[in-house]
Amino acid sequence: MKILRIRDVKLPARANLTDAGIDLFIPNDYPLTPIRPGESVLIPAGIKVNVPENHALILFNKSGIATKKGLVVGACVIDEPYQGEVHINLFNIGSKTQTIIGGDKITQAICIPVNYVNIEEVTSVDELYDGKITSRGDGGFGSTGTK
Repeated sequence: MKILRIRDVKLPARANLTDAGIDLFIPNDYPLTPIRPGESVLIPAGIKVNVPENHALILFNKSGIATKKGLVVGACVIDEPYQGEVHINLFNIGSKTQTIIGGDKITQAICIPVNYVNIEEVTSVDELYDGKITSRGDGGFGSTGTK
């Protein structure tokens, strides 16, 4: 995947060769920014990407950032035809103000194949599932038990 740096930012990279996620960093010139509990920020990532054909680049939480700082990523999908600067949308779901600093590793991206299925409206449940009845049916949250 081709990446163009348009700001002073560390090149996205995998920490280990077989990591699924490609780490993204906050641009070095991004101002020290506090994020209070319940607030969010939109950070220009300093890069443009050429998402491969039939793929999307999806932003995911870094586990340490999410669990230790309570910062989670939103607005996660970068579609194939998008040619603008990537932005990182962070929410503070924790109970303490967190400060982000230029150069911080903040999120990770995974390039995922996309199946561009056609959307077809149907008029009945029978037509929706072609008459197939599963053992789970419409059992939802917790319907399979906890053990």
